[in-house]
Amino acid sequence: MKKKRNQRPPRKMKPVYLVFCEGETEEAYINLLRQKCRWLPLKVISRITGQAISPSIINKYIKAEQIGPNDPITTFLMYDLDTENIMEKLNQCKGSIILTSNPAVELWFLLHNTEQNASISTDSCIDKLKNVSSDWSQYKKGTLSEKQKQILWDNRKIAITRSKCLREGGNPSSLIYRLIERLKH
Repeated sequence: MKKKRNQRPPRKMKPVYLVFCEGETEEAYINLLRQKCRWLPLKVISRITGQAISPSIINKYIKAEQIGPNDPITTFLMYDLDTENIMEKLNQCKGSIILTSNPAVELWFLLHNTEQNASISTDSCIDKLKNVSSDWSQYKKGTLSEKQKQILWDNRKIAITRSKCLREGGNPSSLIYRLIERLKH
């Protein structure tokens, strides 16, 4: 009987968090989380898909990341609810964790700095964020300064608490805390 040489157990892949997002602002935030959570045994990847999110797009990216059929890949959908019919598209993507913000991701940033309980438009939310402190006065969509990144990281637990007090899906609301809690803040 022949001995099998060098037979190793199958390689275990670290979990992958695949975050599909609407635009550059969301991707900048995901990059911040990736940078701050380097010590975690997982891989966080962001993919900007705009409004074109669909189950077939998600499956395409999952297949690109998989090495084996049982690789642990969790998908997240980070989208603003200020776009008409976006929830219908997101709900078609079964098995993904939805991370919506209503009206926009800037509400999530605002919750790191202050409470927001009244309904608010995207433009008003951005204006309020810019006026919350001098650190946010030069805020531009798609980029985060080093000081803004530090505020977002340092105040994430406060933002989670504030976000959980809001009605899910209502205006205002943000479910981005679901990802943060998965990262074991």
